[in-house]
Amino acid sequence: MKDFTQLSTEELNKMNKQVLIAIIGSLQSQLNSISGQLELLTEQVALMNQRSFGRKTERADQIDPNQLNLFEVFNEPEVYSDDSPEPEVSEIIVSSHTRKKSNQKREHDLEGLPARIFEHTLTKEELDEKFPNGYKELPFETYKRLSIIPQTFLVDEHHVHVYVSKNNDGTIARAERPADVMRDCIATPSLIAALINGKYVNHLPLERQSKCYKENGVNLEVNTLANWMINVSERHLAPICDELHNYLYDSRVIHVDETPFRVIMKDHPEDGDVNYMWVYRNGKCDSKYPVVIYDFQRTRNSSHADEFLQGYSGTLVTDGFSGYDSLDRRRNDLKVAGCWIHAKRKFAEIVKAVGSEKAVSAIAVKASKKISEMFHIDNQWDDLSKRAREKQRQQVLKPKVDDFFEWAKKVVITLPAGSATARGLNYCINQEEHLRVFLCDGNVPMDNNRAEQAIRPFTLGRKNWVTMYSPKGASASAIIYSLIETAKANELRLYDYFEFLIAEMSKHLREEARQKKLLGEDYIPDRKYIQDLLPWSKNIQKQFHLPKKKS
Repeated sequence: MKDFTQLSTEELNKMNKQVLIAIIGSLQSQLNSISGQLELLTEQVALMNQRSFGRKTERADQIDPNQLNLFEVFNEPEVYSDDSPEPEVSEIIVSSHTRKKSNQKREHDLEGLPARIFEHTLTKEELDEKFPNGYKELPFETYKRLSIIPQTFLVDEHHVHVYVSKNNDGTIARAERPADVMRDCIATPSLIAALINGKYVNHLPLERQSKCYKENGVNLEVNTLANWMINVSERHLAPICDELHNYLYDSRVIHVDETPFRVIMKDHPEDGDVNYMWVYRNGKCDSKYPVVIYDFQRTRNSSHADEFLQGYSGTLVTDGFSGYDSLDRRRNDLKVAGCWIHAKRKFAEIVKAVGSEKAVSAIAVKASKKISEMFHIDNQWDDLSKRAREKQRQQVLKPKVDDFFEWAKKVVITLPAGSATARGLNYCINQEEHLRVFLCDGNVPMDNNRAEQAIRPFTLGRKNWVTMYSPKGASASAIIYSLIETAKANELRLYDYFEFLIAEMSKHLREEARQKKLLGEDYIPDRKYIQDLLPWSKNIQKQFHLPKKKS
């Protein structure tokens, strides 16, 4: 076929009207096709740039205050400084019996911390010089400053006193000694709690902690610290984690999420495989105690969730992973609810990348606004009962959900199949059954944010330690993260709680070992004491609950 763009003016003049109309029509079709492809490529390039270099907040109209850009990383003090002057000492001077000017916030911030008292006096000679006729002392003035003692290591040297009978009858008695965390191991509950707090709360890898220790004159190798984490998780913390699993089942709604990471054997780094950390968290509306449980698995197969939830009946709030769909089809006792945040995220990403003014993102903007409106309405019913929330959702939100899917099905067929907007709409359409579940159950939220929030600490830690070096280490991390995140959800002081927990479990494990030695291998320990160690128990809450913030 001759290329129409190569026709000369003379050849075009000789053509009749119908042929010219056909040529122009063909060129218009080609132009429209090229324009659509160009628009699609522009969208794809913008999305790639956004994913690589853009901010991760889902709000296109607002900068994420929690995310630093490259400039802010190197200028963090300046970024977060508010240029407000430090109050003068006189602003917080306090009489021993009368409070003149009190900084209530500062007093609250320092409340409960151990204090050192420094007395500032004049010498007798100075007083005699200033007051030759004598003096009397007024109530002293008080001000407070905050100091820190960097990592301080103490050697706990225990002297176990031994007694023998004077009658030479061979009777010997030893004083009771504290239970060791591990047999013949120098680690104490405070040291183990510090290691856990460093790695699993503050995302400081064991390699860096080992280096810090060596800088303080304490030689603890990384493999030693890793072995401690594994042993403590298996012996001290796993029984408590098992008990948390039972409480998770009390909820009629469970949030589920999973994230990949690599497990690499040090001797064979080329054999590193992608593994998955799963997280399960009970629902907010129908759960008395917050529970978060991590579960390490070698794959993303839905059979892992099936096994973990064996015997559970209720609703799972998930993202659009197809494994959950198959779980929904296999089990009649489980219902899968979709996440509207995942649906909105696909459109928010397009708007951030392309801009809300561009025609290519107009449909994405509309989809995002429709979903945002639904969230805004539903959030107003947070304080309602389950039944009242269901009624409001049926009356107010159901028509809007119906309208969204009706609109999405009409619009998607007009878009290029490979466009990000089309993929976003198709995601919603394919997930329609799951995305509608919240309308019929007042305890089911519109999103899976609780699971995403619970798994975020693991993903933050993963950025620092990058990989794990054994399946046992990954399993240990799952146990520790479970207790860390459950303790956080129950508003505990983490270091203090773990120090207490490890000390108490060491006592009970020592007693169980004694009983097993006396009664034989058939001895089964009664672990009812674990109930008193759970994060929501009265004793734990009384000792380790975070102080309430004063407004």
